[in-house]
Amino acid sequence: MKRKLLIVDDDEVFCRLLQRNFEGEYAVTAFSDPGKAAAYIRGNSVDVVLTDLSMPGMDGIGVLKVVKSESPGADVIIMTAYAKVESAVEAMKKGAYDYIVKPFAMDELSMQLRNLFEKRRLTEENINLRQFIGTGYRPENIIGESEAMREVRTFVERVSQTDATVLITGESGTGKELVAKAIHSSGKRKGRGFLLVHCGALPEEVLESELFGRGDGGSLPAAKERIGLFGGAEGGTLVLDEIGDMAPALQAKLLGILENRAVRRGENQPEAVSDVRVIATTNRDLGKLRREGRFREDLFFRLSVFSIRIPPLRERKGDIPLLAEHFFTQYRNEFDRQSMHLSREALDVLATYNWPGNVRELKSFFAKVCLLVDSDTISPRHLLERLPGPGEELVSYIDSGRSLGDIEKNLIRETLRKARGNMASAAKLLNISYDTLRYRMKKFGIRAETYRAGHEV
Repeated sequence: MKRKLLIVDDDEVFCRLLQRNFEGEYAVTAFSDPGKAAAYIRGNSVDVVLTDLSMPGMDGIGVLKVVKSESPGADVIIMTAYAKVESAVEAMKKGAYDYIVKPFAMDELSMQLRNLFEKRRLTEENINLRQFIGTGYRPENIIGESEAMREVRTFVERVSQTDATVLITGESGTGKELVAKAIHSSGKRKGRGFLLVHCGALPEEVLESELFGRGDGGSLPAAKERIGLFGGAEGGTLVLDEIGDMAPALQAKLLGILENRAVRRGENQPEAVSDVRVIATTNRDLGKLRREGRFREDLFFRLSVFSIRIPPLRERKGDIPLLAEHFFTQYRNEFDRQSMHLSREALDVLATYNWPGNVRELKSFFAKVCLLVDSDTISPRHLLERLPGPGEELVSYIDSGRSLGDIEKNLIRETLRKARGNMASAAKLLNISYDTLRYRMKKFGIRAETYRAGHEV
């Protein structure tokens, strides 16, 4: 859904120009009459109001007052001539987010709006993150019985009792953020702030301001100063999501903060940051980035005091039924489909797909299944029709009336025969993990020694 932008300027030509410029990116409403704009605000929700400062009848300060009264969650940007900058600063003291001086380039205003909406996204995201504290993000709630996930739970339990920095690696969608939440909510910081910033989602200068704050020794008005996430996370946890995307200059500044436990905002004196736990996550190969000179080696070692890799779903297919049942139950309840159930055969189908989007893809898949399937019984066909490229062979098996379990059992037997009972080789041929093969063999009562040389029957 597009963000809602309201434009108010008594210059009708300029007002329509702004509307045409931004209507492709945002849901734009424009008024050249500030009185009509005020009436609109009283009856409609908006995200951001872009208003001229000097207008007849009701000026920008008046528009700001209406916004703060009727739509306090909205942000206001003041457009002003250079001679009126002091009035714009006064408007910021009364609650405006920022101002821009006319004449300005459209690209300048476009960047200001993008930065504002990104800030709103981060704020909303962090509000949601704070709400999780004490609501189930515990090590024991990390789903999976594979050896790899048992190790993850053990790691979370141990590292949560320390204040050391942690590096969490893994492909997109594997659950790195979930593990970071579990570390926070299991330790002594669970009642304090939990903030997250995506290092690749913001331009370098905006990310620097978000992380370290902004100031220049007192020349900026108080409303323009910003303490940054390091200051805001004091006593709590700060997650640097996708740290591999951070620019080299910011890597150096981050290293300085981690080593000196102090942050400098602009030209201000360094301020102590003594009690912030840092957790970094990445889906990139930091070893390769280090060799290419794109990630500082000293920062890598500073971040990875403790390091944990979250395996992709294709390496722990034995966990798929557990995750599937969890997400199915979640969305069945959310969409009021309590009569719907998932067949055992349907669960078996899920292990035939490698899930390149990992747990996130599986979760999204079940949201669509629970919403779109009309039947109360989820069958293999319902899933195969919605999996990307399930393959005609699997569909033909279903059409032939053969049990998918029988098909899977025969496939494992044939592969073990080819591998002469070597389970590691068989797992490689099947493109599944060793743990998954062992799980499936136990399920079907298949023994590897049966297929070893001299024992095959």
